[in-house]
Amino acid sequence: MSVAGKIEDLAPGERIYSARFDGDIAYFVTYRQTDPLFCADLSDPENPVILSELKIPGFSEYLHKFSDGLLLGIGKHDNGFLKLSMFNTSDKTAVYEEAMEIIRGEYYSEASYDHHAVLVDSEKNLIAFPGSYNYFVYSYTDGAFKRLAALPLYEYSYYTRGLYIGEYLYVCTSGRITSYSLDGFAHCDSVTFDVQE
Repeated sequence: MSVAGKIEDLAPGERIYSARFDGDIAYFVTYRQTDPLFCADLSDPENPVILSELKIPGFSEYLHKFSDGLLLGIGKHDNGFLKLSMFNTSDKTAVYEEAMEIIRGEYYSEASYDHHAVLVDSEKNLIAFPGSYNYFVYSYTDGAFKRLAALPLYEYSYYTRGLYIGEYLYVCTSGRITSYSLDGFAHCDSVTFDVQE
């Protein structure tokens, strides 16, 4: 393999925390003291071009295209708490943070290093992921995040996953599967099992 093109001296002393490719557009986040979100045009691979740069406190460790013109970020605020960001990318030359949600009391999410831990469905308007003690469910409407539920995680698990089937949400950990109604997130049922080493 050979290098087709590169962007140099972009953020000296910083490292890339997350990246997301969308056709000829790439979004990536670097971090040292602020959170630069870069939007780059890769349509000419030999001459990639930075279209815009946004600096905000904290950093996003996970990026996900939520819908046309919206990019979801999950990461940390400068105070260490988990943070949700929704970036407006409708104008690639002027990307901005449309909304932010700081989840106080939560410092950790498996989403920070494993994308399988994140459930995003823009058609159902669901954003879900685990924290240390709760499985969080959000929606995004009218330029704001809305917390729909903070479902308890009954044990620590390295692998927490969420999925929905029909009108039910299932939260799966290493020793339990719990179902909830998507209409109000009432607890429906749980099954526990022994984990074999």
